[in-house]
Amino acid sequence: MLLRGGFMEQNREEFPSLPEQGKNLTKFIVEVVKDVVPKTKSNSSDEMKKLIFTSAEEQQQRLNICNTCPYFAAQEKRCKKCGCWLTHKVKFKISECPILKWGKIE
Repeated sequence: MLLRGGFMEQNREEFPSLPEQGKNLTKFIVEVVKDVVPKTKSNSSDEMKKLIFTSAEEQQQRLNICNTCPYFAAQEKRCKKCGCWLTHKVKFKISECPILKWGKIE
């Protein structure tokens, strides 16, 4: 905590504005839907999970990359560039880092 003007303030991470975060989330949702809908016609639930989600190993690799990034907010496990909660973002194959440290998995 910092003491400023006689008041205690929490150290706060800077993230994109809420409208910008909303725009980023909307873009991500559209990309997921565009990627998933064509694949739903002939695949079982287990096959769909493999098409949509990354493996545990890939998730960990992505998080390891994020952990070394200057935009990583360790306390909240969020990206200060896009505002995403990284423990969720790394799970989707369609996800990509906003500064291209890791990308989509085709």
